[in-house]
Amino acid sequence: MADSGLSEQSEQPRRAWAHVVAVGIGAVVVGLLGWTAYLAATLPHHYNARNWDVMWVGFDIALSAVLAVAAWAAWFRRRVMVVTALVAGTLLLCDAWFDVLSSFGNSDAWLTLLTALAGEIPLAVFLFWLAHRILVRVVARVHHLSGAPGPPPRVRDVLALQAPVSPRGGGPR
Repeated sequence: MADSGLSEQSEQPRRAWAHVVAVGIGAVVVGLLGWTAYLAATLPHHYNARNWDVMWVGFDIALSAVLAVAAWAAWFRRRVMVVTALVAGTLLLCDAWFDVLSSFGNSDAWLTLLTALAGEIPLAVFLFWLAHRILVRVVARVHHLSGAPGPPPRVRDVLALQAPVSPRGGGPR
């Protein structure tokens, strides 16, 4: 482990917390894979959905709200832009996925595909790139301010899930 100024004793609760989170997420993945297999085997190929209009309008309102927050964060150069860019990019990919798959066989399928390929997917990729770029700059700034020698670490090498440790050396608060 790189020298982070933390003793091995103070690092143990942080590592344990990260492991608890990782195991919890892993359990969700296993459960989701089982659920996905069940759905793949049991869902009908065709389904007439109720509230189709409410579902799509609600989704687009949520996407618009996240993009509005992203615009605000970009304008005022707020670091919350990282989160809003990731959420907006993910919602754009979901929107493209469901739009394209649900339009097959309809007369406007070409327009939906064009919108996904020329609009939603490129914007999502840009937002993911932007979030990464912001993280790179934040890591470089923190590295510089800490007085650490050498070049800043890659974003992927920066430790995460470092839960606060109580002053008496106890576990995560």
